[in-house]
Amino acid sequence: MKKIVFPVVATCVFLWVFPAWADVAKESFTKSGGFGGSGAYEGTTVVKLQGDKQHETTNIKFTGAVLSWAAGAGETTTITRVDKGVVWRLDTKKKTYTETPIDVLIGDGEDGKGAYADDADDEEQPTVRVTRSEFKVRKTGASQTINGFPCEEYLMTWVMELQDLETKEKTANTMETTLWTTPETPAIKKLQAEEAAFSKAYMKRLGMNFSPGEMELFGMGALAMASGAPQEEMMKGFEGLKKELAKVKGYPIRTAVSWKVKSDRQAAAPQGLDEDAVPAGAGDLFGGLQGLVSGAIAGKASGGVMPDANAPFFSSMTEVKSISTDALPASTFEVPSGYKKQK
Repeated sequence: MKKIVFPVVATCVFLWVFPAWADVAKESFTKSGGFGGSGAYEGTTVVKLQGDKQHETTNIKFTGAVLSWAAGAGETTTITRVDKGVVWRLDTKKKTYTETPIDVLIGDGEDGKGAYADDADDEEQPTVRVTRSEFKVRKTGASQTINGFPCEEYLMTWVMELQDLETKEKTANTMETTLWTTPETPAIKKLQAEEAAFSKAYMKRLGMNFSPGEMELFGMGALAMASGAPQEEMMKGFEGLKKELAKVKGYPIRTAVSWKVKSDRQAAAPQGLDEDAVPAGAGDLFGGLQGLVSGAIAGKASGGVMPDANAPFFSSMTEVKSISTDALPASTFEVPSGYKKQK
């Protein structure tokens, strides 16, 4: 069983080669439509970086009918110290914190080889095969200023068709991304350097043999893990993917992702779907969210009403609001004074 999970993938970014050690902070806003019409949310994230240290504060508010009344809004603050091998999660209201070794989060750190060290021994047999994989990038020529950043637009499309090895059912995944990028100013190059430094340090701790940075940008990491296809098969098209990505110039300011899933069983079920009619690979996405995702697709999470068949299974939009290169105090990456450790 793969031990690496989406929160780990979410820390991976583009690996650029720049000098490091220039403090940076980035504020961004995210709005997501959730999965299958459930779990919609919006919120802001402020990330502060210095080499292998990261301080992240996120304010999230669920906006969908299912979770908005139950979960409401919440703030989380996490300090990741790769140099110390720990993650501190702060409760700013109670003035307490928890400490978790990074090795525990990634599932394997006893021998220092990271999460992929024993994949060859415990990897499950593939359940699907990739029958089609196409990735295209097109610069539209459109331009606009977003949050003070002059941007140019790129359209990206990734189509992946999977076939279940047992049932022969086919599922078409279409990932469409609208990307607005801005030229790499000195401030943005410093930001890229710090993102790269932290990402490289974290992945070294994971023992990863390749960078999923490009995958993460378009949500490809989630789709690849959900597919159930063998890793070597998923990697076949990566050279072409990198060639297409080379067309993109600048740093992403706005990234809008739409992921549509269509299966043979969906087309054959005009009266709606039951729990077993989840498209291949989609029900296993994110492990613990399987019930929520399956229920959303089956219509249970929305009171028995099926989502629009033409609506995306997942959608999100993220914008960079501001970038700062001001020096950060050392206390930024330490547990605040007066906080009590919880076990």
